[in-house]
Amino acid sequence: MHVAGNAAPCVVVLGADGPLRAARADRLAAHYGVPRRAAADIPAAPSPPPAGYVVDAAPGLLARFAAAGGPPPALACADLMLYLRTVAGGVGAAHRAIRYYEARGVLIGFRPDVPDEELYVVIEAALRERRGPGPGTRP
Repeated sequence: MHVAGNAAPCVVVLGADGPLRAARADRLAAHYGVPRRAAADIPAAPSPPPAGYVVDAAPGLLARFAAAGGPPPALACADLMLYLRTVAGGVGAAHRAIRYYEARGVLIGFRPDVPDEELYVVIEAALRERRGPGPGTRP
């Protein structure tokens, strides 16, 4: 397991294909040693887990959060939103939620067949960007 600056990532894996999305979320959570949670279980949580997480989310669920006034903290505070692009065209009702993550600069689209190793690089870069340089590093 390799994590930038010993910080655990807070990642949301978004996509319409449930089995592909869940498998990717499972592998990322196992790699980083953080819990994997389904987005449907998140609304009851008042704040994100402090030690990182990987959330598995369908675009439709994000659309419901957007309609209800915004995503819960565990989704709103994510370091990175990985959007599994398996369907041609837009994401329909989830468009506003996707725009929210784009505006925050934390959304990245990826093909379903991209190797996990490429995502590790992206996640660790996002951690460095969001949390700043670690001790003993030069800016």
